[in-house]
Amino acid sequence: MQITSEKYLTYEQAAGLLCMSTGGLRNRLCRGEPVPPSIKVGRRRLFPESELHRWLAQQGGLVCQGEH
Repeated sequence: MQITSEKYLTYEQAAGLLCMSTGGLRNRLCRGEPVPPSIKVGRRRLFPESELHRWLAQQGGLVCQGEH
């Protein structure tokens, strides 16, 4: 088993970095629109922070300034 120091973000944290509401991020996922990679852990959906930043860079987006 490999142990990693990856940080996982909640919907709220990921939405904050993407400059959108939590509901907006959930809606995009439900509609099948492009969203950062995520995993399900039980009933929770978590976003690996490194993957979120990689996905955001591929989209040509910027992280919100001053929020985190």
